Amino acid sequence: MSDTPDRSTTWADTLRRPWTALVAAAAVVLGPAASTASALMQANAAPLRQTPSPHRRL
Repeated sequence: MSDTPDRSTTWADTLRRPWTALVAAAAVVLGPAASTASALMQANAAPLRQTPSPHRRL
């Protein structure tokens, strides 16, 4: 007989730990925030669009 724990009980024990829940919650909250920040940084790095002045004829 083997002294290693059953694989299903190992996963169940891992999912019950408070740190696992904390890390999962942080990933849910910070994941979208990181992608939003990345998109905003790309938008800010883009060159500004030149708008025609009202005194200039087209």
